[in-house]
Amino acid sequence: MLRKRPLKVIKRAVDCTQYVRYSALFINGAKATETFTYIKPHIDYPQQIKDRDLIQQNLIKRNSNIDLNKIEHLWSVYEELKQRKFNYDKKKSELGKELGKIINTEPESDIATKYKMQINLIKDNIRKLKEPLWSAEEAAIVEVLKLPNTLHPLTPNIENKVLYTYQTPPQSKKDHLKIGHKLNLLNFKRNDHYYLRGDAAIFELGAKFHFSNILRRNKFVQFSNPDFVKSVIVEGCGQDHTNPDVTFILHHIDDSNVNVDSRLHLTGGASLSSFLAYHAKNVLPSKVFPLKYFTMGRQYIPAPSDEDSLLHVSQSSVIQFFGATKTNSELDVLLHEVIEILKSIYCELNYHYRLSILPANKLHMWESLRVVVEMFSTSLNSYVEVANISVSGDFISKRLLLTYMENKESQFPHIISGTILNVSKFFGCVLEQDVGFSVPEQFRVENWSV
Repeated sequence: MLRKRPLKVIKRAVDCTQYVRYSALFINGAKATETFTYIKPHIDYPQQIKDRDLIQQNLIKRNSNIDLNKIEHLWSVYEELKQRKFNYDKKKSELGKELGKIINTEPESDIATKYKMQINLIKDNIRKLKEPLWSAEEAAIVEVLKLPNTLHPLTPNIENKVLYTYQTPPQSKKDHLKIGHKLNLLNFKRNDHYYLRGDAAIFELGAKFHFSNILRRNKFVQFSNPDFVKSVIVEGCGQDHTNPDVTFILHHIDDSNVNVDSRLHLTGGASLSSFLAYHAKNVLPSKVFPLKYFTMGRQYIPAPSDEDSLLHVSQSSVIQFFGATKTNSELDVLLHEVIEILKSIYCELNYHYRLSILPANKLHMWESLRVVVEMFSTSLNSYVEVANISVSGDFISKRLLLTYMENKESQFPHIISGTILNVSKFFGCVLEQDVGFSVPEQFRVENWSV
């Protein structure tokens, strides 16, 4: 029997009313003396805004409520204050050089006194400008970090684009929870606490071994990741690290002075953020690309629904992959390779599924493209995503400073990631097939290998 342990240590509600919400990813000014700065993200907004129309079109396609005019205004204020400080610093330097020429010969002369007074006035202006500049910088950059990734040319505007369909959906109306209880395969307490029994446990382990072996044959390297990541990694991956519906947030229950921008999050080792926890602020040699990693383990995501179902549990056994290339064209090659691997695996298992590209309004802000494997659930009367491939390009690597050296210059690799298999969702859909449940031959114990 395989046990899914309940998440008793997770506190979903955090009292942060006495704290001002800033950012875990970008820290400047006085806050840098209170909070350790792990990473300073690469901000290329001046380059981005040159193609303003493209940004605005992306926001419209994503149904985003981000106000681009507001961001432009905040950035202009920041640039104005930064330019003012630059002018002060430049003038102070010029006066300092002039003062240095006469200080040894005429230290008490009127011109020396005049230079000293001017320098002191400029220093006072710089001191008064410091806090407004910090505030303007923070306001502008925190808003810029909310801008979503540029959409991939293959991403449709409104509806799913179906790339491939294998067989036909099941016709009989079944409920996987009822079947699981009837066959003694499942003991379901709630979405964060359930047990797989007998053949269901064999199904879980066999599926993970089978998928892992196929990835290894395709030259993917198995990786081991941490279950916990810091807030800076969560935000760096484009997620809201303060939202308890996005990640499980840990803190001391009796600690009312918790810093909302410096906490641990339980994501599971089989998650994108766990891969990035290892690679953040890392300089890789050019010769290691393309990176092709995978891991099998737990993935923890707060359940999106209170309805009991394997199709939206908060903890799952998954196979997660992570890839990186030097260029966009190389990334497209890797994307095609992973798509072909998914088609081969799921066709071999002989269940109905379809391969689709999600429209812009269903993407996470860090995604430019998501290809999904969907199986039909008769209990929900809709398709369920059991696997996915997410393309993010250099969006995350710029935020978390993952770089490589090319011609003695730092470059940002392009990232692809995704869940090759979500066991709980896959198993739930398999139980609802027209035929009775049996462990697929590929998953049986005699075929296990690590």
